[in-house]
Amino acid sequence: MRWTTWWQIIFVLNTSLAQSNTVTVCQEDDCSCDSFTRLICNCTSADSEVTLRPDGPYRVPSTITAIFINGCGRISFLSDTVRDLINLRNIEIRNVQHVIINERALAWLPFPRENEMNPGLRITIDNSTIDEIASHAIQGRFNDIIIRNSKFVNARPFAFSSLFGVNNVELTNNVYENMDIQVFKKFSMLNFVISGGTVNVLPSRFLSDVEVTNLFRVEGVTARSLYSLTFLVSSPKRVLIENNNIETVEGDAFHIVTRGPITFRNNTVTNLKKGALLGFTVELEVASVSGAQELLIDNNTITNLNPSSLMYNRTRLNRRVDGLNIDVPCSCELADEWRKALKDEGGNIACWYELERYFVSLPTYTDSRCGPFKQNFWIFVVIGIVLALTLVAIAIFFIVRHENEKKKKVQIVMPDGKTYRETELHIVVERAELLTTEL
Repeated sequence: MRWTTWWQIIFVLNTSLAQSNTVTVCQEDDCSCDSFTRLICNCTSADSEVTLRPDGPYRVPSTITAIFINGCGRISFLSDTVRDLINLRNIEIRNVQHVIINERALAWLPFPRENEMNPGLRITIDNSTIDEIASHAIQGRFNDIIIRNSKFVNARPFAFSSLFGVNNVELTNNVYENMDIQVFKKFSMLNFVISGGTVNVLPSRFLSDVEVTNLFRVEGVTARSLYSLTFLVSSPKRVLIENNNIETVEGDAFHIVTRGPITFRNNTVTNLKKGALLGFTVELEVASVSGAQELLIDNNTITNLNPSSLMYNRTRLNRRVDGLNIDVPCSCELADEWRKALKDEGGNIACWYELERYFVSLPTYTDSRCGPFKQNFWIFVVIGIVLALTLVAIAIFFIVRHENEKKKKVQIVMPDGKTYRETELHIVVERAELLTTEL
């Protein structure tokens, strides 16, 4: 029995010694580890490739506290790369042409989940192309996830899932090419901000069963389409949808249960479909205690819109329309379509006034251009002009005729005692006769 114990001890020591003698990623050509046990890879060639792995030759040392990658052509995180890096606190990837994060590659859970005082990771990806974030790639305790000025080529379902302790998820000025459903799945965070950038389509459940406890913000994004249930979110204290340019917002695209007000401001939308804002609501407890919260629609420009597009939860929200420009020419038919909505809810809703080339409120246009008389105003004007011109022509005709008749009535008495009428087409010939005088 004693010999067995000694053999086990010797085996463990040999294993530890062999591992300590294994070449690590610190010996890669473009990488080094400094005195602060940080892994730093500054690639000098765009063709440089770095692969981070949990074990074997060129593994990541278990004592690493930070990973900095800059300027490489390709960086790959293999599965379980950071699993046992108990001292790791920061990962930064900058100016990398191809980033690949495999399944469970950034799954980090060295401490019990229940203790909120335990530290977490911060990951930053800047000015890089993310070729692939696999399913379940990023899990565990993360303080901040910041991705900016980068391109998502492929983000798979559950890429960000089973996370906890998250303060901020910030996606800034990125290009989103292929985003699968449920990229962000079932975890809680303090703030979620997606700012700037372009996206073709954000699919249903892009954020799926995600809890945001403070700020939810979508700002300055250019998108072709937001599908139904794109954002399935609960509990934010503040919701801001601002300065976006979106071609189509499908019904119930924002399915958000808030604990505070909602602002939909300065957005340009081509097609706002029926019930696009109907998914906004308020937690029952908040509505019971604090009353209905405000849904503010302010200074938006929308092309294809009807009253059903602005349907909302009337029991838990109060809608206020401070500025809504319908980007179609004004017409009395359009005013009729919105008359009931304006009467019931009020608000500042405007249409495009072609004659003056600016937006004018629907009530103002209705007062000035609609109604039985006002709708036919130009017809009356044209008829009046035609009648006036006709009367003028008749007057001129009679005046000319009268003048001609006056000329025809002028008579000339000649010496011979004969009377002639003066005309324009006859010449009166004077005749001289001999005078006979009795001498």
